[in-house]
Order: sequence, then structure tokens, then C-alpha cells
Amino acid sequence: MANSSKSNISVKPQLNRDMGFSSALSIGVGTMIAAGIFTLSGLAVRNVGSGAILAFLIAAFVALLTAMVYCEFSAMYPESGGGYLYARRTFSPPVAYFVGWTLLIGYTSSCAFYIASLSSYFQEFVWHSPFEEMAGLLSLGALVLLNIKGTKETARFQIFITAGKVILLLWFVSGGFQNVNFEILAEKMSYDFMKIGSTAGLVFITFFGFSAIAASAGEVRRPIRNIPRAIFWSLGIVTVLYTLVILILVTADLNEYTEAAMGNVAKTLLGPVGGMVIVLGSLFSMISASNASILASSRIVLSMSQLGQLPEGLGAINPRTKTPIISLLLVGALTMELSRSFELENLAHFTDLILLLGLIFVNIALIYNRKKFPKVRRPFRVPFVPIFPIVATIANVYLIVLLFEHLETVFFAIMWLSFGVLGFFAWKGFQIDEEALPGAPSLVAESSNINDEEKFRVLVPISNPANMEKLLDLASAIANDHYGEVVVLRVLTVPEQSTPRVEDVDAEKEHVLIEKAHEFLANKGVSMNSVIRIAHNPARAILETSREWKCDLILLGWKGYTSTANRIMGEVVDDVVKYARANILLAKIEGDLSLEKILVPTSGGVNSILSEKYASSLLEKDKGLIHLCTVARPNVSLEQEDKMLSNLLEAEARIHDLNGPLVDAKLIKNTSVTYGIIDESENYDAIMIGASRDNFFKRTVGSTPERIARNSKKTVLVVKQYSPVKGLFKRIFDN
Repeated sequence: MANSSKSNISVKPQLNRDMGFSSALSIGVGTMIAAGIFTLSGLAVRNVGSGAILAFLIAAFVALLTAMVYCEFSAMYPESGGGYLYARRTFSPPVAYFVGWTLLIGYTSSCAFYIASLSSYFQEFVWHSPFEEMAGLLSLGALVLLNIKGTKETARFQIFITAGKVILLLWFVSGGFQNVNFEILAEKMSYDFMKIGSTAGLVFITFFGFSAIAASAGEVRRPIRNIPRAIFWSLGIVTVLYTLVILILVTADLNEYTEAAMGNVAKTLLGPVGGMVIVLGSLFSMISASNASILASSRIVLSMSQLGQLPEGLGAINPRTKTPIISLLLVGALTMELSRSFELENLAHFTDLILLLGLIFVNIALIYNRKKFPKVRRPFRVPFVPIFPIVATIANVYLIVLLFEHLETVFFAIMWLSFGVLGFFAWKGFQIDEEALPGAPSLVAESSNINDEEKFRVLVPISNPANMEKLLDLASAIANDHYGEVVVLRVLTVPEQSTPRVEDVDAEKEHVLIEKAHEFLANKGVSMNSVIRIAHNPARAILETSREWKCDLILLGWKGYTSTANRIMGEVVDDVVKYARANILLAKIEGDLSLEKILVPTSGGVNSILSEKYASSLLEKDKGLIHLCTVARPNVSLEQEDKMLSNLLEAEARIHDLNGPLVDAKLIKNTSVTYGIIDESENYDAIMIGASRDNFFKRTVGSTPERIARNSKKTVLVVKQYSPVKGLFKRIFDN
């Protein structure tokens, strides 16, 4: 059904923005006040005594450095994905994938650490179960189901639990603060700064919650304002609380400091009942941290699947709950496996190493992003770039080096990272898409409702209304031949420093244009849909529309040349051709578009074969003429000439099989392929040629098609077939 002047908003399922500042803050605080402080605080004091305070402060400082970077990125890209999203917008797809995998394993191992800690505390203080892991695994299952139900429910749960455990920690501190003895603190101070640094690496996990806030940015209201505020406030709150807790633990003077040290101190300070309350609070803390980690890691899976770096099905959003169910189940399975693979302290080391590695890439991404996109609006700016992120990177590297004394942990970290690298090649390879282009995603001002029905769709971006009917004429012929429909796209561009607004659209003017397109296509017997987008980058808007509507062909008007340095066809066209996940048809139209005879140069490649099909679609059955040709140089060998003639005969047979127009074929002798084709086209209405296969990504559509378009007075149509990059497994099974 064609679109009317009263267009409907697109109804593609998306995440709900159900979380405000308090919810975002609770995610950060809830992730940080968790198993780390309840289990690692005792281990930290055992390692370096009151030097644990310094270790926690070092970890907080390192976290703050990278948190600043997250603030700038989250204000630029207020979408779910966190560090992976920032890498995806900055680096090439392979690097972005590695960062995404690293952070995914980091978040899930964090969750595994919290779940394992919960099981340990439950076993120590509540009930000695014959199945030690039962409490943790049951909690994990319940949290996955809670997240499946919806982010609104998850956020309420998070706020409630986080508020409760902050109150409990304050109670713990108030009960023990009167016993703080600074002489004991001085006596137990360690001056082994290497060991203090190593301990800082151990406890770094307790500060990583700030990244969970950014990872869920797509569900936060007013993200540009709320996310940086939530990050800074959460780091400040937990740093103060951690410092006070360590003070209490050191002066408690336990005989042995273990993972359960805080629980034992709570019993001494607050009595059996108070101690049990603190223990129960710690269990709820671990549950809330697990919940935040599940939320963050599932959003990374969602983002990676939506961008084609993981199977698309993993990012499917349930239309009823608006949650990514499959990604949540995957995260739950990974968490369970990791929680059962390590002892508690080793799991902490493993998590820290993985997370610190991911943060190194995020810091480097900011430096590169500043250079790559200098004009992009940045509502929050990190000062002293590149010095600031370089210092953050050095600090992260320092903590990683200290963790290398735990060789078993390093081995398992390398193994899991290797799984990710193998997965990259096995799944997708080096597929690229519009996310590699600069600028924010476009805004859909108006759109027809997307029909999920599998149809052949031709996308026609209209930039020049004077040329619209000629492009629609081509599109309608191909759509009719494939029993498909046409999607008409209008992209309205705004400067990079401006925010796209629906209010800026001249609705009446655009509706007149849409109605004109509708009337034209209706006369051709072709159904039409329409989309109006507001964008900084028109190429990106075109690609986003193509992906969302699952278009099979993008038809672009083209002047046939460009004066822009290092561009073959022009900036917009070049970018669309490079990144599109659809077939491309470039149309340089000369004069009236009356197609009765089309010259089709062919070499037997995939693009040539596709040009044969589209040429058949454009001509009337049993009336139009396709003239196939191949240009051979005068000195060509007989063997090569025979091969060319064989290719021509095969092409002729393919067109006969289509039951389309008339067809003939000819071998042309000429010293120049370009001018041989141009000379032969003298008696034909148009030239349809496949994109050159040689060095395609360097030259976009190839030198020969570009030279023909530049020098020919005829209509020139250039065809490029979309060939998705296949991963290793796909290539094996396809063969």
C-alpha cells in the first residue's frame, strides 16, 4: 500500500527509555557495591594491611580516568553498547569486534564473580548446602527472567536493592567507626608498593560499575545529561564508602582475613542479629551487581548483533516486553559457565585483566575519534586530550602487568580472547556497514509502516526532484519484474553542529513530492512506501533505510564523475556503494529515458550477470533488444578470443532463459576497452555495465565504468552485486 500524505511513524521494535537518573545511578552504585567490597576487602587487607586503602584509591583513580572518556562518548552516542559502541564508531570492524568481545567476557565474568561470591557467602553464613553453587545459580536464573520481563521492572528492583545496601554499609561503618584506631592503621601499613599496585589490580572490579551505566544508555531518559552525572556520582559515593569499610576492617584486628572477613567483623560489631542483617545485605548486593552486569552484557550482545558482528537473531527484541530475550539467555549461559570454571580469587583476577584490556582500547578510541571526527558535536569534553587518555592507558597497562604474576589467570584470559578471535572469522569476517561512517544516526521524521513480508524492494533516494520520475521509471520496471515494491527516501541534511528536529521539516513541501511519486508509480502499477529522514550524513541515512527495510536494490542518481579529490563518484555515492548490504544501480541519465535497446558489456563475472538481469527487467518482453559485447584487444590470442566468445554465448543463453527481450552478441576489437564500448553504443539507448571486480574497494566501482560514464553521451547504468562476507564456517558448509 502506498503512503499517503499522513504518514505513520515507523513501528520497528526498539528498547524503551524507562530509566531516569536515579535508575542509572543505582546501576553504577549497585554494580560497584557488590561482591567486590564484601569479599575482596578482606583479601586486600590480608595482602597489604591498611595499604588496602591506598590500593582502593589507586583503583578508583584509574577508573576515574577512563570514566571521563566514557562520559564524552556517552554524550556523543547515547545508545546501548558502551565501550563496544564507541569502538565501533571509531575503529575498523575487526578492532571493534575484539573490543566488544573483550567487554562482553568482562561483564559476564564480573557477573560470574558476583554469583560465585553469593554462593560462597550463602554457604558460609546461611546454609551449608550439599550443592555449593545452588544459591548462585538460582539467583542467576531469577535475574535473567527479571530482565526478560522488562527494564522498567529491572530498574525499580535495582533502585530498591541499591538503596538498601547503601543503608546497610552506612550502618556497618557507624557501628565500627568508634573503634577506629589510627595507631593500628599505621602499624599495619605495607610499604611494598608493587604489592599495593597488584592489590589495586585485584580490587579494580569493584569500580567498574560506571561502564554498566554507559552500556545501558539506550534505555536512559535524557542520556546526554543523566549518564555523565550518574557516572561521577556513583564513583564518588562508592570511593567514600570503600575507604570507610577498609578502615573498619583493619582496626577490627581479625586473626585471619578471608573472603568472609566483612561478615565476621559485622557479627563482632553489631552482634549476631546485626551481623546476619549485614550478611543478608551483602547477598542482596551481589544480586543487584549481578543484575546490572547482566543488563550491560546483554546490551553489548544486542549492539553487536544489530551491527552484523554477531548473528542477527541474538539481538531480537521481543515486541511485547521490548527486551532482547536471546541475548539475555546467552549471557546467562556464559555467566554460569564462567562461575564454575574458576576459584573466587582467580575469577577476580581474570575479570580485572579482561576489563582493563577493553578499557585500554576505549581510551585509545577517544584519541583517534577526536582526530577522525574533529567537527562532531561533543556535549561533554575530556580535558587535555590526548594526554588524559594516554595517562589512563598507561595506568591500565600498569595494572595488567601486575596481574601477570597469576599465570593461570593469564592463560585462561588468552584462551577466552582467542575464542572471540576465532568466532569473528567463523561468523562474519570483515563485514562493514553504515556504522563506520561519521555522524549520529539519522532521525526518522515520517515513514510508512514497515511490512515484514519478504518482498523485493528497490530503494530510491530522491535528492533532485527534477530527476525523480526518471529514477522511478527505472525502479518501477525492476520492481514489477520481481513482483516487488519501491521505497522512496527523502533525506534532509542539517549541519553537524545542529540537532535534527522533526519540526524543521517542511511537511507540506515534502508531502507534495511524496504524492507526486505515489501518483507516478501507481500509474506504473507498482506499490510504494516512503521515508523522510533528517541526517547529518545523507549516505548513512540511505544505508540505515536500506537495512531497516531489507532492500534488495539501491538505485542512485549519478552525474558520472566527480571533481572531489580521492573520490570516484562523489562522497555520498562512494560511501553507499562501499557500505551497502544491497545491490547497487547507479544511473547517469542523459536526455529522455526511452529504453528499447541496451548495450551490455559482459565478462562473465557476478556484476556482469546481474547487469544482464536488470537490463532484461528494463526492456519489454520479445521487443526490446539486449546487445551483449566483449572488447578484445587486436593482439589477443586465439585461446583468449575463444574464451571471450564462450562467455558471450553463455551470457546469451542466460538471457534466453529469462524469457525476456531479444538478445544478440558481438566480440569487438579495439585497443581501448572504454572507447570500444563507447563506440559500439552509438546505436543504443543506454549502456548497462557491471562494476569492475579488480581492486574494488580501492576504486569503488572500477576505472572502466567510471571512464565510460564520464566520456559517453549515452545513459550509463552501473551495477554492483552485494556479496556478503562469509565467515569460515559458512564458507566450509557452502562448499
